[in-house]
Amino acid sequence: MARSKVTGATKGVHKRNFFYYMIYPYVRTFFFSFYGKVEHVGRENIPRNEPVLMAPNHQNALMDALNLLYSVPQDVVFLTRADIFNSRAMAFFLNSMKMLPVFRQRDGASELGKNEDIFDISVDVLHNRHFLCVMPEGNHGSQRRLRTIVKGIFRIGFKAQEEYKDKPFVKILPVGFDVGHYIKHNQKLLIQYGKPIDMSEYWEQYQENNARGINAMKARLREEMLPLMINIESDEFYETIMELKAIFNADMRELMGITGAKHIDRFKADKELISRLDAVIEKDPEPLRKLAVKVDRYVSGLKEQRIRDWVVRDHGYSLVRSLWRYLTLIITFPIFLAGFIPNALPYLLPGYLVRNVKDLQFHSSLKAAMGFLFFFPLTYLLETVAFALISGFPWWTWIAFVVVLLPLGRVALTWYLRWKKTVHGAWFGHKLRRRKPEAWALVELRKEIIEECTQLIAQ
Repeated sequence: MARSKVTGATKGVHKRNFFYYMIYPYVRTFFFSFYGKVEHVGRENIPRNEPVLMAPNHQNALMDALNLLYSVPQDVVFLTRADIFNSRAMAFFLNSMKMLPVFRQRDGASELGKNEDIFDISVDVLHNRHFLCVMPEGNHGSQRRLRTIVKGIFRIGFKAQEEYKDKPFVKILPVGFDVGHYIKHNQKLLIQYGKPIDMSEYWEQYQENNARGINAMKARLREEMLPLMINIESDEFYETIMELKAIFNADMRELMGITGAKHIDRFKADKELISRLDAVIEKDPEPLRKLAVKVDRYVSGLKEQRIRDWVVRDHGYSLVRSLWRYLTLIITFPIFLAGFIPNALPYLLPGYLVRNVKDLQFHSSLKAAMGFLFFFPLTYLLETVAFALISGFPWWTWIAFVVVLLPLGRVALTWYLRWKKTVHGAWFGHKLRRRKPEAWALVELRKEIIEECTQLIAQ
């Protein structure tokens, strides 16, 4: 990449430009339609009108940046991997969206020197009392754990702090993301903000020994980030713990006396379960190994039956409930069609196009980007033009038509999810009523898992 791509368009990157003003509210509208529900915890911890280095865990590629962008009270400048700034046009667009390139070892030793320019610009962002997001892990990872924190965020922070020395100035704000599923649409998202860390507290230590000061900040940031995210450190039992999170969550909430079922409630139960299982692993992992065999067999049974854990937990649906749900679905089917037909292309095509992308953490980012920037606007424009030409209605009805397209798409998605749950619940309930051995075997196996896990974490 030519040096001008790094420095030319990035001066004053913290300021909004024409493109940012145009695209920000547009992408915001579609971003909130991608998730089913977004919960925020600790927003009161976000400093106002102060230089803030935001430090979130990084597991879901571009979506992590959007999570922050639309949940904090002011604009955020992001440091991101340099290889996506692969042309002058793309570099200009990304700079316009307040993104700066960071070069890694894999980009070549000759490129690493350009990071000094980026760090200078980052310092300027902080000196102007803006928010700067640096992913402290350096890259995204597929597993739900906090990986090694790299030193780049602290180099920038201490460089910006230099003018103020041991007086409070730069804050590092730990952030935790937890999303139900990385790839699927309509998932619940939890964003938690920890207490800000004042870098001035470590200035003297940093001055005495740069490496020691950075390592102290690393340890502090890790300590503050861990309570805000799911962190499964065990390699041997990683998959088992991930499955138990889903299977045992309701029971864990009951054991803890948690009456709610919000994402934060489920998160607290997951954290407690993981903590107790970590203690089991440290003391004697053999009982968990035996439980892992049953969990693996149970999950395989779910896959064979093509159902999810809640179906077995609830014993499916009764005959009366199944009939009622099917009746409501039939009655509301025309509403589903009204939402599905105009939204089918932008909803379904991105998923089809990214199916061969090997890095699953990029799937939601690519689907959202293709939908936001291309398929939704193009589809809605063409459909509105067709409506105007065919209907002959006055112009204000064209506006009304395009405004209701996205909400109708959400309604269609809700109908589709209800239909899937009804089919699975009714089918499994029918198998239980018919005394099918494979269905009852799953019910009994789940019961054994719950009982053994309860005993295990109570020790």
